[in-house]
Amino acid sequence: MLISEFTVDHPILRKPLSDVSGIKAEWEQTYERRDEPAQMIVWIATDDFEAFETALADDLGVTNPAVLTDVGARRLYRVELTELGRRTNLLPEVLDAGGVLQQAVGTNDGWRLRVQVPDRDALADIIGFCRENDIGFTFERLYSRMGDDGRTDVALTDEQREALRAAVESGYLEIPRESSLAELGDSLGISETAASERFRRAVKNLTEQTLIE
Repeated sequence: MLISEFTVDHPILRKPLSDVSGIKAEWEQTYERRDEPAQMIVWIATDDFEAFETALADDLGVTNPAVLTDVGARRLYRVELTELGRRTNLLPEVLDAGGVLQQAVGTNDGWRLRVQVPDRDALADIIGFCRENDIGFTFERLYSRMGDDGRTDVALTDEQREALRAAVESGYLEIPRESSLAELGDSLGISETAASERFRRAVKNLTEQTLIE
């Protein structure tokens, strides 16, 4: 399974996330019961709840807010999704793609999501949904979840995998080296500079996903 992290400029709570400085929204749950509007449960942390609720009243993605819990600097709200909110709701798209929404945190920069997806095609479906619905999408990173056997299926591009495989097969990684960077590029059908960039990016991704938390 792959873990994808990305930021979206989503209509839901866009107004308060844009207007209220330092705000933080933490998604808890979205659900829809028969014959009832879709609803979302969300924690809000802010120093100015009056400004938040003023902006919330003008938000196009949600309506009918209710405070469920008040713990001072944080409040738990239940809001109903408007037609726009339901139409652009990412959760059904994530579920249809076989994914799991693990976390969604809203700040002045938008909603940052962490989503578990079965493969790259599932992520492509989610990105396509965002594009179709004019939801701004900024990709952050993609990495693999470690399985029960302790092994990790590292998320590399096909070109990066090819570069690493060619480096091993050509002897580029041997000591002393049995091939040059130019020869590595020739085996890949690209220039020496392009081979260097591809190899370094592959090594960087491999290191970040296996050695760095």
